[in-house]
Amino acid sequence: MYRISLAILFLFALASSLLAAGPHDIDCKDCHSVHHAKSDWIIGVKPVTNPTLPENYAGKIGAMDAACLGCHNGSGATEVNMKMSHPVGVKPRKAKVPEMLLIDGVVACGSCHNPHPSNAAYKYLQIDTKGGKAMGQFCAACHPAQSDPTMTEAAKKLLHDASITAPLVKVAVKAAAPAAAAPAAPKPGAPAAPKPAPTAP
Repeated sequence: MYRISLAILFLFALASSLLAAGPHDIDCKDCHSVHHAKSDWIIGVKPVTNPTLPENYAGKIGAMDAACLGCHNGSGATEVNMKMSHPVGVKPRKAKVPEMLLIDGVVACGSCHNPHPSNAAYKYLQIDTKGGKAMGQFCAACHPAQSDPTMTEAAKKLLHDASITAPLVKVAVKAAAPAAAAPAAPKPGAPAAPKPAPTAP
């Protein structure tokens, strides 16, 4: 019985470590819907634009964050509870966020994460944190005043060496254009509208 318990524990630990950063939309269509998008970035799930936020929340849930929360709301993907998460939709006032990490001038989900399966970093973070062991270095990139100076220097090197790209290329979903109105029928007794002159070939 002891060996079976150890084997189950080992398999659970192995599965947990393998899924630490994924699987995350390996086939693209878990997140995207080319013909039936429900939000920007051709996201196929309905965005959550009104999550429960802490009182006096200074941020504004942007389109990217709402798209992420479309899945990360406890209905299947790992839940992101906005009352216990790093704020998003905020313009940095004290933190020194590198420009390359800002999305439309604010901190957003994509500031820290690139959710595409080509990103092999832990938790889809923008830089390699050595499986989460160098997380302090990543935090120090934006929060040097709260970090050990050695972490701040390491963060500068990590950012310099990283190939940070915008995680999402925005493809705005546009509402269908209203159908053109048919010309109004002439009122009885009104003169007929003149026919357009023929055009020369």
